[in-house]
Amino acid sequence: MLAIIFSTLDDPRDRDFMAQLYIENEGLFFSTALKFAPSYHDAEEIVQDSIEKLIKKVSTLQRLERCTLATYIVLTVRNTAINYLRKRNRSSVWSDAYDDLLAEEIQCQLSMDELLILAENRQKLVAAWDDVPESDRLLLEGKYFLELSDKELAQQVGCKPSSIRMKLTRARRNALKVIADREVELI
Repeated sequence: MLAIIFSTLDDPRDRDFMAQLYIENEGLFFSTALKFAPSYHDAEEIVQDSIEKLIKKVSTLQRLERCTLATYIVLTVRNTAINYLRKRNRSSVWSDAYDDLLAEEIQCQLSMDELLILAENRQKLVAAWDDVPESDRLLLEGKYFLELSDKELAQQVGCKPSSIRMKLTRARRNALKVIADREVELI
């Protein structure tokens, strides 16, 4: 069936790219689909529908980095699965799962492009994190990962709570500068 889907592409390079994309990410396609599908047969349908959607974006896919491409695949399969389940109007368990995912989507209100940009930025931050000064890392981790209050951060750092906002601003700027410097080095 996939051969028929891939044959809809006119350019042989696009066909080869999509075939290779599927071969390299078959597990990702199916593991994502199986999170939503009540059966393996349904997962196959979801994967096929996802590939059809991805074929329409082949030129975009060819420009994406590997980690961003994986995120794009997961989001496409997830959204396809949600639509598939909605159309099939499965049991209340699946409609509840769909409602939960829909609520999450509405709350997030991010487009796929925005999610891809976030994923790419997250990868850049992870790659540069060790180069961020330790004092800035402690502040940023305390604020964003541990969700400490300004007062708790001030106690940890040994300053006044009123100074934390400025220290966080400087720490964010320093982290962004490290990321920007790493990107310039890569060019």
